[in-house]
Amino acid sequence: MPRSLRDRVSDVWAQTKALKPNTWDGRILGFTKPVIGHDGVLRAEAREDAYSAFLTWRESGFPDIGMVHLFGTALIQSSDGAVIYGVMSGDTLNAGRVYPPGGSLEPRDVRTDGRVDVHASIATELWEETGLHAWDAVEGPLLAVHDGPRFCVSRLLKFDMGSSALVSKIRANLKAQAKPELADVVACRSIKDAEDAGELVPYAAALLDYVRSIGTVAGVVP
Repeated sequence: MPRSLRDRVSDVWAQTKALKPNTWDGRILGFTKPVIGHDGVLRAEAREDAYSAFLTWRESGFPDIGMVHLFGTALIQSSDGAVIYGVMSGDTLNAGRVYPPGGSLEPRDVRTDGRVDVHASIATELWEETGLHAWDAVEGPLLAVHDGPRFCVSRLLKFDMGSSALVSKIRANLKAQAKPELADVVACRSIKDAEDAGELVPYAAALLDYVRSIGTVAGVVP
């Protein structure tokens, strides 16, 4: 991070804590701009920094520093074809935004061989935010969406439950959480369904469009 941004971190963090006292300054991974090789493998170099540094970059409008915010999300699909998105809690810095469960990659996601395990991160975030287990779903495609400074890697997970049952199950889990990241979840069959629930972010709209375009997938019937 350039010195001009680094020098602002303490001020941005103080403002953040004043606005959202429960925000935690953990360690996260930023990534050099990803490259997809001829072998189809996406590669980037991870660099560890404080969450407060990331926020400073974000609050400055994401100036080009040769990095992207690469993160994983779980694209939950019900047996009747709906996509389940989360609505972020008012206690979070993304309050009211609508997108699939997920989160920043962290040092805990680095394997002993030095590779970053996005799959494990997606499964962890799915469990922490919704109470769903990734292994209870049939895995669909692994998707990547480049949205300006954001690079979302999302695994389509198809559950053998209808949308009403999935939403009820997740809502029951949210009620049991002391400090849930999600205020609610919504079953989306269209962009409008998601937009009616809150602020739909661009990469989440692109993912929803993709699922709608492929129709019936691996035994999941819309």
